[in-house]
Amino acid sequence: MVNTQDLLTLMKIRHSGCLYDPDKVVNQEEINSLIEAARLSPSCFGDEPWRYVICNKQSNQSSWKKLLSCLNESNQKWAKNAQVLIISLSAKNFRELDKGENFWAKHDTGAANYALMLQAASTNLMAHQVGGFDRNKIVKKFNIPNDFNITSVIAVGYEEEGAEIKEKKRRPVEEIFFYDEWPSELT
Repeated sequence: MVNTQDLLTLMKIRHSGCLYDPDKVVNQEEINSLIEAARLSPSCFGDEPWRYVICNKQSNQSSWKKLLSCLNESNQKWAKNAQVLIISLSAKNFRELDKGENFWAKHDTGAANYALMLQAASTNLMAHQVGGFDRNKIVKKFNIPNDFNITSVIAVGYEEEGAEIKEKKRRPVEEIFFYDEWPSELT
């Protein structure tokens, strides 16, 4: 059993850096561990609304380059050194059509993405979610069905040795967690 401190330590070391080692390959076993972490995530009604398109530079450079070209220019500058680029998608509707629109799908996909990112950190990989990309281009180039939303692109690889890790800045606990009711001074 993992103790709480181990999990908190892992959460503290996880970061979204931009300096990837362009020569250090991410192997299939490592990719499989990321897949399993996302797959085991919780979801509303157990619907598992997440889908992923994995573009591995080593196994299909054409697919990887195609996804890299969908990122905005500033993200391409650093993501070009990541070994794996992943499209993260969420279903718009529940699998059982009578349940209708899945309002929790993006939340659930975010949870799966975070599980994937924590698993990456636990194996010394770095995973960085990207929001700067051309959605229409991804839909067209990767044949994404209309009933899915693109939530992010995740760059995965090994961090460049000696890369400076910026300290995480977080808001004070009392600004974002409240007991019993919303504080009257914040209304």
